[in-house]
Amino acid sequence: MRKITALVDHELNWTQPNAFKSVFELRFGGELVATLRFPKFLSTLAQAESEEGCWTFERVGFWKSRIIVRACGADSDLAVYIHNAWKGGGTLELSGGRKVAVAANVWKSTLEFRAEAGETLIHTVNRGVFRHNMTVQMYRKALQMPELPWMVMFGLYLAVMSRRDAARHAGAASA
Repeated sequence: MRKITALVDHELNWTQPNAFKSVFELRFGGELVATLRFPKFLSTLAQAESEEGCWTFERVGFWKSRIIVRACGADSDLAVYIHNAWKGGGTLELSGGRKVAVAANVWKSTLEFRAEAGETLIHTVNRGVFRHNMTVQMYRKALQMPELPWMVMFGLYLAVMSRRDAARHAGAASA
């Protein structure tokens, strides 16, 4: 496996090999670079793995939900994502007080992770309809972020959770 950080300036692709399994693969060409798995069906807990490490993402809370990022097996938070429904994205609050803005378009088909100064670090475009198929572009400025590997995987996590939420809301509206 190649390191995610070695692939800055290249387009990567998240795919879902099986539409009935919550397992996703990040690929560069035909090469596997990282995986994102939801161990339990419809759980909000996911595990992300790459050459650089292993992390978990989990949405917690009901009214004011947030997403906790941790290294696998750790009890301390690496980051907390706070969703802002009115702005179509949110803020990723990193340990040490740094913040990364996450902006989404109206349809949530694109996400941008932006540094505090406003530079784009990561840009994703979701192209899948029945299965997740998302392209990822990382920019040179992102290499200054030690969190880059898990942030690339976190982008897919946000897209998966957004799609699940939309499906749940559509089901509730039709009932």
